Amino acid sequence: MGFKKLTLLLFVCFASLMSCESEDDNINSNSLCGTHNGNQLHKGPEGGFYYNSNGNKTYVDRSECNC
Repeated sequence: MGFKKLTLLLFVCFASLMSCESEDDNINSNSLCGTHNGNQLHKGPEGGFYYNSNGNKTYVDRSECNC
């Protein structure tokens, strides 16, 4: 493999790694909207949600948060 091809391949791999974000990386303080049963709520489409002990989102009604 030539130097130019290897350099391009390394650049593409590095760029793709840098563009990946986890869902947690996208959460910022503007998305927080209160607590529910001791869990930090995040803004959701129809209210709020928190991450349960399994790491899954659990949604709560808008009336139960400040979203």
